Order: sequence, then C-alpha cells, then structure tokens
Amino acid sequence: MNNLKYKNNRENESDNLDKRKILKKLKYKHNIEIFDRIESTNKYLKSNIEKKEFGTIVISNEQTGGYGKNGRKFISEKNKGIYMSIFVNPNCSIQESLKLTILTSVAIWSAIKSLYNVEVKLKWVNDIIFNRLKIGGILCETQVNLNSKIIDAMVVGIGLNVKENTFYGNLDNIATSIENYTDMIVSRNDLISEIINFFDKYFYEKQEYMEIYKKNSCVIGKTITVHQNNTNYEAKALDIDENGALIIKKENEIIKLQSSDITIRY
Repeated sequence: MNNLKYKNNRENESDNLDKRKILKKLKYKHNIEIFDRIESTNKYLKSNIEKKEFGTIVISNEQTGGYGKNGRKFISEKNKGIYMSIFVNPNCSIQESLKLTILTSVAIWSAIKSLYNVEVKLKWVNDIIFNRLKIGGILCETQVNLNSKIIDAMVVGIGLNVKENTFYGNLDNIATSIENYTDMIVSRNDLISEIINFFDKYFYEKQEYMEIYKKNSCVIGKTITVHQNNTNYEAKALDIDENGALIIKKENEIIKLQSSDITIRY
C-alpha cells in the first residue's frame, strides 16, 4: 500500500504497458506477448493455438474487435484498460468449465483488493461489478477433445476498464472503470502482474477460490430475471454449486443454470 499514487500526482505517471515490469513481479514463468493494437487477444491466441505454449499470455493496449459473451462488442479503448488472454490446459470436463471463469473472477477480485483495497462484486458468471456498474468481464473459449470429452485447451480472456473515462450513450448506465470511483492511480502493469499471480495461485497451486466467489457475489440471495431461449422469467438465486452452476428457485422448482444471461433486481 505504500506505493499507491494519487491523481493529484498524475503528471508524474507513466502507464505504458511494459513487459519487463510485468515479468519482474511474477511468481511463475510466463511467455508474454504485448501488442499496441490488435483485433482481439482471444482471437489471436485461438488462431495461433498450435504454435503457443500453455501459460502464454497476450496483452494489448487496444483492441479493434474486442468481444464478450455471445459475441457482444467489448469497447477496448487505447490506454484505458487491461485486455489480455491466458492460454491454459484446464484438463476438465465441459460441466466443470464454468469454474475457470469463476477462478478468473476471483483472481481479478483478489488483485484489485490486494493493491488498492477496493472491493468489487462478482456477478455470475463472468462480470466484474463496481457500484452496480460493470468494469469488466471474462470470456473463456475452449477446445474440446472429441474422444475424451475433456477440455484440453482454453483461452481465458479478460477485459477490464481501468483508467478514468467517460462512458457515453447506453453505456453510461451500464459501465464504469476502477479509477472513476477512486482517487488512486491504477497502474496497469502492477494490476496485470497481480491478476496473473492470483490466477496462478488458484489455477496451479489449487488454492481455494469458490468460497471467495460466493462471499463476494452480488447475485446470491437476490431476485433475478433469467433470459434464456428467447424467454424471460423471475427466480431467486440461492447458491452456486461446486462446478459453478447457479442454483435458482423458480416458483417451486429448483434449477441449476449452466449458462444464461441474468439481470439482478435491486
């Protein structure tokens, strides 16, 4: 916490993405590629998946075609956020794959809390929330071994709004950034290193993360609207199971959601 910088010292700040600075703070070795501009870090890794080693991390200063769940556009402005993808082998079943999104959510939560003592909330299954507004999301894209039905390659995409910014139009009521709600300067290099270290802690070291996710969920206990198969219905979010499924109660029926869009009714 002694290294925190505040916005009144912004003139002294340099926040260019720096591979050397990022690598210096990592606990485990990673091959890191940094781009100034790219269509999508996820798309780049997927297109070169046979050439990359597990643990490869691709980071870009800007994305021209960033996307999230269901192909929704993710605005990735230059110098404003963290746009990166991690290539891993989860060696898990399709049913267990939600856990990688949850693990990554907790890594982001842990990193922000550790560096800036800011507590964000986690919205099932892939959104990072700050003051009820979205600051980021996670998109895991998989390669499944058709013989074993095991996921043997996954690209974990992270998009995070970091720097102070103005969100226009419909985004004004949906999105925000970390710096918009703090007087601190957020170093992208430091935050990237911290996210990677926590990701490694939960992924490689198998440290517990599910209870952290549930404790910081903004969904559990809430009335929600589930958007599924072109229909909407109300339900109560009860819990999240060991594989990451959202357990809900719809009238008198208990349902496990593996994948759906939900809206929280505050």
